[in-house]
Amino acid sequence: MTIFKIDNDDFRFQELDLFIDDFIDAFPEDISDIDIHDFSRNNMALAPHWPSMVTGFSVIEGRENLIPDIAVWIDATLLLSPKAYRLLGDLLSPCGEFLPIHIEDETYQIFNCLAVEDIKNASQSKAAFKPSRVSDEINIATYCTDRLRDAVQSFELQGIVFESVN
Repeated sequence: MTIFKIDNDDFRFQELDLFIDDFIDAFPEDISDIDIHDFSRNNMALAPHWPSMVTGFSVIEGRENLIPDIAVWIDATLLLSPKAYRLLGDLLSPCGEFLPIHIEDETYQIFNCLAVEDIKNASQSKAAFKPSRVSDEINIATYCTDRLRDAVQSFELQGIVFESVN
């Protein structure tokens, strides 16, 4: 089994125009702003406080500016187009939660990965996960097994690349 780190295909696609500060006020006061900003590192579920939001994509100078089917958003989250959600939702749902976001007239989903695995001993049962050991110097990211990579490739979904880590 091969483990892959998921990254954006940086030079071709637009980015989601959404930041943590856009939804931080929807969270209760007993959750600190620092904890919310570190939601991925803290393995925090966002769905209980997720507001309904409308956003778009940012055009990036020097890129082709295609709209991605799937993209890394922040840390261990993935943005899924309606098509990507339809094709990958069942595979990813045991590994995290989906947060709806409205872009133009469509509902996209942000997948917040909540599954944690040791990269060296990852189980084939998890299609996506984040590493159990992350230092402060290393950005947390989404990792996956062949199952997710193969599904993304077979459905010809565009926007991410896979880097083998083992």
